[in-house]
Amino acid sequence: MVKQVDESEEHRYRSALATIWDRSSYDRGFINNPFAGDDEARRGLARTSAVLDLLGNPQEHIQLIHVAGSKGKGSTSVLLDAILRSAGMRSGRFTSPHLHSYRERFIVDDELITVGAFASLAEQVMEAVRTAESATPGLGRVTAWELSTAMALTWFAERMCDAAVIEVGLGGTLDATNVIDPVVSAITRLDFEHTAILGETLPEIASNKAGIIKPRRPSVTVEQPGAALSAIEERARDVGSPLLVQNRDWFVEGDEDEFAVIGTWGRDEKLQTSLVGPHQVENASLAVAAINLAFSGEPVVDHTSIRAGLRSAHHPGRFERVVRGDKTIVIDGAHTPIAAEALRAALARHVSTELLTLVVGMLQDKHPNPFLEPLVPRADRWIVAELDSPRTMPVDLLKETLSALGQSVDAASSIAAALDLALEGESNTVVVTGSLTAVAEARVHLGLASPDPSPT
Repeated sequence: MVKQVDESEEHRYRSALATIWDRSSYDRGFINNPFAGDDEARRGLARTSAVLDLLGNPQEHIQLIHVAGSKGKGSTSVLLDAILRSAGMRSGRFTSPHLHSYRERFIVDDELITVGAFASLAEQVMEAVRTAESATPGLGRVTAWELSTAMALTWFAERMCDAAVIEVGLGGTLDATNVIDPVVSAITRLDFEHTAILGETLPEIASNKAGIIKPRRPSVTVEQPGAALSAIEERARDVGSPLLVQNRDWFVEGDEDEFAVIGTWGRDEKLQTSLVGPHQVENASLAVAAINLAFSGEPVVDHTSIRAGLRSAHHPGRFERVVRGDKTIVIDGAHTPIAAEALRAALARHVSTELLTLVVGMLQDKHPNPFLEPLVPRADRWIVAELDSPRTMPVDLLKETLSALGQSVDAASSIAAALDLALEGESNTVVVTGSLTAVAEARVHLGLASPDPSPT
């Protein structure tokens, strides 16, 4: 009997995934088609609001923290969630992309939504989606990302979360998550990414990200390049948001071993984070600043819970170390130039081996040269592979880029094959990087996770 129930839930789960898949349009990336233009994106915001309205506006019953940025927003979201839970709050977390299961996007109290609950949630929200589409056909069809956003907010409300961390999918201003009114908006470090969509310059990218800053709600950001910071400051001034900027309004002392965050709220000290790399100090510090701004004057989150939360956070695929025999495998989802610099710094601090092989797979919406160049001094061998994604970067382009940087390159048919080839070599340390898709494929090959069933 139990087997029959499990099979029924698995069937409903696969059906729910198929519904989401059917509404995805960016090469089945489960997000809006970012190339459809701003007018379509604005209709997307209207569609999301219409669906949430039919669901009773669940987002209004939770204290929400909104996180945007180019690098570190996933880690910052995980750290925020960990602090909230350490403070005794029931916390939700909506992040993307997922590594292995779509259920990873719907976390409450650090637990994935169950297969059965996911199916029921999708069915419930789809009912509202169909009603909204019927009532306002001019708004168009609800996308996978809009559907997912409504599902997450509904799930967090149904689970009676005290607070939830909502990570932007892409950009900020026109992202479906931007229908929320957060208690604080946090912007992580900015970098050149999705330039065909967000703009070719940092100020353009910053202006898009800064769209999550809401009227009279506090906002916080790390130190940014001057022009990018100006765009963020302009948005904050325009909407009357008190903006706190690192190294102007709040400060960080120390390093990865131990650090302190000092701001108008006081001093949080003797801090450490379980996430590896000097760059995680910046992400953790931003999380601390955001938490203090969100709950200023409330005895909800104290120094003890902040320290405990930072130490307990875990984020698979971010400088994750796996030992296989005499080999160490580092799996890191770096995919921007700043992320590559952060990876190099983390390797310098935490990997002492002389011989190091880099396995790289990238998506074609990234520029390979600025990402690969910072890693050249650290690599003794390169193996490149295409990803199991319609958006994969061709192996020939990766080889051409590395050859122009003076590197010899081997190619493999997949990340799994590249990893096997690397483990047969002399290097004691193998690093898999370039994309979260590459990370996911490596983790599956190493037996660390199982992927979702195909929705088709």
